Amino acid sequence: MQNIRIVRRIISLVLFMLLIVANPLSAQESDTAVVIFPVDGAQFLPGLYFDFQIEIHADALPENFSVTINGEDATAFFGQDPIETDWMFGDEGEETPAQAVTWTQIISPEPGEYTVEVTAGDTTQSAVWTVRPIEAGAGARNIILFVADGGQIPLFTAARLASRGITNGVANESLSFEMFDEIGLSRTAALYSIITDSAAGASAWMTGHKTAVSATGSYPNTSPDTLDDPRVETFAELIARSRGMSIGIASNGDITGATGASLYGHGREREDLERNAFIAELLDDGAFIDVLLGGGARYFIPASQEGSRRADERNLLEEYQAAGYTLVQTATELDDVMSADAPPSQLLGLFNDGGMEGWLDVNVYPENAEDYPDQPGLVEMTEAALTILNQNPNGFFLMVEDDYIDSALHVLDTDRAIANAIEFERAVAAAYEWTQANAPDTLIIVTADHGFGFDVYGSVDVEALNAAEDNAGRLDAIGLEADALPPTYEDADGDYYPDEWDVDRTLAAEFGSHPGYTEDFQVTDSEREPVVAVDEEETAFVDNPEDDPNGIVLTGNVSTAAEDSFHSMTDVPIYATGPGAEFFGRVIENREFFFGMAQAIGLDPLTETAS
Repeated sequence: MQNIRIVRRIISLVLFMLLIVANPLSAQESDTAVVIFPVDGAQFLPGLYFDFQIEIHADALPENFSVTINGEDATAFFGQDPIETDWMFGDEGEETPAQAVTWTQIISPEPGEYTVEVTAGDTTQSAVWTVRPIEAGAGARNIILFVADGGQIPLFTAARLASRGITNGVANESLSFEMFDEIGLSRTAALYSIITDSAAGASAWMTGHKTAVSATGSYPNTSPDTLDDPRVETFAELIARSRGMSIGIASNGDITGATGASLYGHGREREDLERNAFIAELLDDGAFIDVLLGGGARYFIPASQEGSRRADERNLLEEYQAAGYTLVQTATELDDVMSADAPPSQLLGLFNDGGMEGWLDVNVYPENAEDYPDQPGLVEMTEAALTILNQNPNGFFLMVEDDYIDSALHVLDTDRAIANAIEFERAVAAAYEWTQANAPDTLIIVTADHGFGFDVYGSVDVEALNAAEDNAGRLDAIGLEADALPPTYEDADGDYYPDEWDVDRTLAAEFGSHPGYTEDFQVTDSEREPVVAVDEEETAFVDNPEDDPNGIVLTGNVSTAAEDSFHSMTDVPIYATGPGAEFFGRVIENREFFFGMAQAIGLDPLTETAS
């Protein structure tokens, strides 16, 4: 999976460079390419901090270089002098010189439309920005954003079927969030591509700006430094700064990963270098996030310690504790802390060196979680975070992510994806129950950053499939339409999880993009490895003969360099309840989440100052 993700990021950067070199979008053709960040069509709230950068591909700034905002010189308009930098980018021997003029940490002005015009040599380039008016608040004090990473309606439908069952064509019970007040859809395209990743998707929610695949909290330029790109203040940073709200992250993924880092990270990549910088910068800049629960311990320990992914000797576990955080590393420790007379004001919980194990491997196949046998579930992390954050009378923002759904779907592991979708739903249900009892002035939003080409197209007679002697016989074991009988999962103990996962009729699911592999539609006792590399360099992948050896042979529909399934273009669902939920009951761009959440709490950054 790592191999193809790196390929994706290289392709994304190449695409970006092609766009700005071959298509500078200037008003008249010229050899001087000019790029404006933020881009044309960008929207802001008044009072938001952001960086404004002009990138020019030339040996030096032209003599007639000028930048105006609504006809006024940009330096005078913003009351700040810019910083000039230069670099080279491109392949060796074909480097392109770049000049940049940057105004940092400027404040978006009063509501209105603003035309940026740049003159550089024979090129005149313009962009129009919109600063949106402050909307009347809906009365929310708190916001909980639930993210099913890679989740989409077909997966939730499968989770409902597996956890609740169906009788005479009618679902026995809805998922908790299916009963929310508002249901909508979110478009997910990234800045330059029609299909996004978790970084760009989450960044759109958190900044109100589209960005490129792999980037978060910034617009990617061509500089060698992946951390110096023009930044946009995140929603979490903004509400902590202007209103003094508490912030939390609870994820079964790595808290330095794409989704969690969207609250506090600024960079155009999501590799070790950036993750190290993100989590250290969060602490160095004042540690405004009060609750951090999830995996990712390897980014907190010194480089000389086994398992570390840091490039320096900083011990962030010790530094975070010195800054006032209580550290817990097991479910038992978390329970002990939360059972004390008073909960801590800041909590750092790191329960795995990387992403945490999925629900099936913790609860059904615990031998797969032997290295970290005492991990809390998403429900326990969510409830702990809510208890701590609710101590702040100014309100809170909590992001809860099920990252493992995405991990399972990438490796074509339907059962593990469904199991974690159920756990995700249980966390939503727990949070809803908690808000009704403790904080009814809370907006809850449930959504996904992107989808997969995943869907269920039938059900499988497992005995018939296993007895078949060839591919045709195995295909005959799949019931389609009228022959698609319900799966035989049962939940006698009422915990919403199937009592047994190895049943005699399962779901037939397939993916819109996948390498060549085999599929038998049955749960495996460890996470799937559907393909193997043909060589040590991992230049290509083929079907793993040890994974589902009796399965249906499926021909790949992606490059042989691909080792997993890919994200898809689909719009993803939104479910919302509480004050401000009506904003989300329609089809919107993912960047609209930023404005909808601000409206829900009546945020006015130009006039608010945290006490």
